[in-house]
Amino acid sequence: MKGHARAENQDAFLSWPEHLLWSVADGVGGGSQGREASRLLVKNLMQTPEPSSLDAHIRNVRHLLERSNRELRQSAHGDAASTIVTLLMHGDRAACLWSGDSRCYLRRGDILYQCTRDHTLRQRAIDRKELTDHEARRMVRGNVVTDAVGAGDVLRLDTACFPLRRGDRFLLCSDGLSNCVSPAALSAYLGRPGARDAALGMAEALQGCGHPDDATLVTVFLSGG
Repeated sequence: MKGHARAENQDAFLSWPEHLLWSVADGVGGGSQGREASRLLVKNLMQTPEPSSLDAHIRNVRHLLERSNRELRQSAHGDAASTIVTLLMHGDRAACLWSGDSRCYLRRGDILYQCTRDHTLRQRAIDRKELTDHEARRMVRGNVVTDAVGAGDVLRLDTACFPLRRGDRFLLCSDGLSNCVSPAALSAYLGRPGARDAALGMAEALQGCGHPDDATLVTVFLSGG
C-alpha cells in the first residue's frame, strides 16, 4: 500500500509457496532509486533453485542477496538500497534472513514472536545499553536503518532458524505496517481464520491510521493447529 508521503510505493514482495520462499523489501533512496533496488532484490530471489535442505536454501538465498548487494553498489543508481526480510521453509524447519528493519512475526498459539531484530539506530542504542527501550522510542532519528542491501560493500545479513509447528502463522512486513499497527493488533489479525482475512484486516487498520509510509505485508498460514 502506498503511503501518503510518497508518489509511489517503493516496496516489493515475493510470495512463492512452491519454493517455500516469501519476502518483503523496502526501498531506500530518493526518487525512483528505492523502488529499483527493492525490485532488483525480488527479481534476483526469483532465481532461487529448489533446495535440498534448509541449509542449502539459506545458502542459495544468501548468495543471491550478496549478488544483489554487489549489483547495487556497482550500478548507476548511486546510493540505492533496500531492506529485506525473507522467510524460508524446508521440511519441519524454517529460517528468516534479514537486513534492515523489515520484520518477520510468528504467531504460535496465542503468542506473537518477533523473529527479526531491527537494524536501526534505535535498536543499536538499546543493544549497547546507551538508552532504555522507553528512551529509545523518543529518538528523533531512531528509525534510520544501519544496514540494508546496497548500503555497504559488505552485506550484513542476519539469520534465525527455528522448528515449525502445525498452525504456525507468519507475517512479513515493511516498517510502514509495524510503525503504524501495534503488535497486539497484529497478533489479533493473525488470529483470524485465514491468511487473506488477516491481511485484509491489517490493510483496513492502515487506512484507519492514515499511514504516511509505504506498507507491504505477506501472511503465511500453516495448516493444522
